[in-house]
Amino acid sequence: MIARSTFLKIALSGIFFFGIGVVALNFISYSKRQDNFQPPDDANAHFSSKDRDMNQIKSDLESNNKPETKLGTIPEFSVNGRTIQLGQTKDQNVFVRDCGKSPYSVLLLHGQSFTSKNWKDIGTIQYLCSWGYKAIAVDLPGYGNSSLPVIEEKFVVQWFTKLIRTLRLSHTVVVSPSMSGRFTIPYIMDSEKSLKPILDGFVPISPVYTEKYSKTDFTHVTIPTLIVYGENDTKFQSAIDTLKLIPNNTLLTIKNASHACYIDRPNDFHNGLRQFLYSIYRPHMIQQKLNRRLSSSLASIPLKRKKLKIND
Repeated sequence: MIARSTFLKIALSGIFFFGIGVVALNFISYSKRQDNFQPPDDANAHFSSKDRDMNQIKSDLESNNKPETKLGTIPEFSVNGRTIQLGQTKDQNVFVRDCGKSPYSVLLLHGQSFTSKNWKDIGTIQYLCSWGYKAIAVDLPGYGNSSLPVIEEKFVVQWFTKLIRTLRLSHTVVVSPSMSGRFTIPYIMDSEKSLKPILDGFVPISPVYTEKYSKTDFTHVTIPTLIVYGENDTKFQSAIDTLKLIPNNTLLTIKNASHACYIDRPNDFHNGLRQFLYSIYRPHMIQQKLNRRLSSSLASIPLKRKKLKIND
């Protein structure tokens, strides 16, 4: 009996350490791939290709190779428009457009002159869905079809937190152009201070509100960040310089583009976003798969409990 018990312990220990070794090797491999991430050149941004088959929409995360940089016509996916309630009254309704079913989501905000509709018009929502992500575009308070008035500065973090919880987002990358920085920058700073960052990635596009915080604050941001700006957008150069202080950042410069660079050159923006999302979410998916396999292996091993003999 003692020999069997010892053998069982040795077997379980071996399986456990083997699982740890597999996880470590995979993370080393994909860390190297992340380090090699480079935004695509303009020359690679305008190739034509056929739309993907519906059965292949998860190929980005399933592939061991980085996604291709060739984009064609906007994929034909149904984009749903709906209203969600953040409170009990009608003036707290928020209009969203979404597409796709995935635990890996991308939350799309907008600038002052735009709404969630612009993300549909340039195909961002449909592309994200075709790559295997869940895309959610939001009409911010005071814009588009949302009934909410403009949120006061002191309530923006509370409102944005409630939005994420109402949408039930877990693994989330947020894309934040221009004016929407008044929501995302305070939220990120607040989550870093509480040591509970909810976002997996941050994509600021020449945002406002960087001047509200010290340069030291940005050096403490731990969220992987893709900084996007238009080559001709000189007005927001100081904001870009400040965002570069975030340790884990990648810079994507859209050539021959102005402040709304993602509208001017959507293909260039989509390619850069696609590569960034792959570098963020692919390791997440690998870890989850390995954890499931390890749990399954451990669960399949029968454990024999010793029967205790109680002397009268």
